[in-house]
Amino acid sequence: MKCRFFALLTLNSLRLLGAGCVSTPKDDLIFGLPGKDKIVSRYEKAYDQVKAASIIVLKRNGTLVGDDLVRKVLEARIDTAKVFVALDDSEPKITKVTVQVRRSGVADIALASEIDKQIYGQLLVNQ
Repeated sequence: MKCRFFALLTLNSLRLLGAGCVSTPKDDLIFGLPGKDKIVSRYEKAYDQVKAASIIVLKRNGTLVGDDLVRKVLEARIDTAKVFVALDDSEPKITKVTVQVRRSGVADIALASEIDKQIYGQLLVNQ
């Protein structure tokens, strides 16, 4: 009986320790459970237009916390969620947008999808 108890206790401890860390677009590690937390979109717009639309959307929904010019990552806080928007203009005439949202260490794919839709809508309005 004691062996089973200690075996279960050990397995549960390992499961909690296995939760570990999740990488962000800024190449930081934050505590969290693994899961789908990113939405990737590609737009046939200039980098500056997509960045401006992303900033407007993030400011409308929450607080813009950071703008990393080297890694091309915007960071915001919406309610209690950390939102990262990574912009990639490595392909000519196409800008790749990756939206990642983590709320208390757990992925929030619904909010990531909503932010991505709002960025697309803002790009349509700014034409």
